[in-house]
Amino acid sequence: MTASSPMPAPQDWQVAHHPADHTGPGYAVYQRGSHADGTYIRVYVPEQARSPRPEPLRAITYLHGFALCMPSFYEAHLVELVRQGNLVFFPDFQRSLYPDTPPGAPAAVRQERRDAALWRGVLQQTADIDAEEEVFPATLRKALGVESDDSGGAGIPAAALRRTLWPLLVVLALLEALSWFRRRYGRNLIHLLSTVALSLAVAPRQWLEMAIDRVDGAWADLSGLDDFRHWAGQCVQPVAFGHSLGGLLALSLPSAYRHRADQRFAPSQVLVADPAASSEMGIPRLAIWLLKLFGAPFTADPLRITSTGAALSVPVAILHGAADRLVPPDQWATARGGPGPNFTAIASTSKALLFSCSNPEAAPPLVAFHNQAVTSTAYYDDALFRSFGGVKHGANAYNTQFIWPALRLLLCGEATPRQLIERLCPCAFRVEPLPPP
Repeated sequence: MTASSPMPAPQDWQVAHHPADHTGPGYAVYQRGSHADGTYIRVYVPEQARSPRPEPLRAITYLHGFALCMPSFYEAHLVELVRQGNLVFFPDFQRSLYPDTPPGAPAAVRQERRDAALWRGVLQQTADIDAEEEVFPATLRKALGVESDDSGGAGIPAAALRRTLWPLLVVLALLEALSWFRRRYGRNLIHLLSTVALSLAVAPRQWLEMAIDRVDGAWADLSGLDDFRHWAGQCVQPVAFGHSLGGLLALSLPSAYRHRADQRFAPSQVLVADPAASSEMGIPRLAIWLLKLFGAPFTADPLRITSTGAALSVPVAILHGAADRLVPPDQWATARGGPGPNFTAIASTSKALLFSCSNPEAAPPLVAFHNQAVTSTAYYDDALFRSFGGVKHGANAYNTQFIWPALRLLLCGEATPRQLIERLCPCAFRVEPLPPP
């Protein structure tokens, strides 16, 4: 998968229109591509974007966390943003086996499958492909039993695919043994890792390039539709938002845009929630060790903020949970309460690091865990997400009083990153400039 991955044809858009009602203004959702092919993107278009306007069109590149590739994990926030008048791009920058649920359809329900047998079959069916050749989407779809939709996509080098799938099968075997003792947790973790297995056959910097390509391609092709031809002369205010791994990618976008001629969506501001400081953070250590042992591309060249932060000169706000166990606060602040090396690696002179605190007195209690930005983990069993960042059955105070208003204040120019702490209080929990001891 490369930055030059083919794009689906412009006419392939699926559309769902949501008229204005008592819950807010109208909007439309455009979707095309395939998770499995690495071409998936969903675009949330506000009603006012259908006519020319003198003010800039606020455009948000919204980047998901590791394996949280479906919009349903963040749907409440995506809808909140488009109803505020923002154009929102949600690309799946990882190649995944999630269902391509059409916009407007009921949320997908997870289907049971035999993951180890699935990937053994892929290895067997691609064993005769020369290491230097690429395994293309049609071959992968056939091996995986995924329906073909002719959405294009780039191939994966056969050697990289095999260096990824061999350690994956070892991990799946160990998790299968674990599931005898923790059945629900083990089965769900097997499914999650298996769902994004193909994405581990490429380096994380390629995820970054793919996210940019999906957004650029979606804008170009939507601009060719009758409703949006005026976008060709429309001024855009680009902003990046990301959660977890997507937070690292959002912070790293300027480093990728430096080498591109088209700077339309190079972010003018970045806001991230519980961002990883490295692309390896939050992933089971055993999986990381095995992937490194076999030389999988995902671990061969990790993405780190210490290498991409020097290009980040625009205003930056990092919103973190003091009780985050997947990306602990000490990844961004020192044990003594000062900014850590990962935060100081960001070149911007307008940056802020804010920590939300837990509130056990709230009803229900509020825990400032890793998945503050997520609005639903219903696709998976709660047994998994208790250990994978935190269970969410809907938006809570961390969404509505912390992350959502912070992004709105930055988008509207009503606050700088350093002014957020005074503008976000009072909340149902404490907000601190550094993690409490």
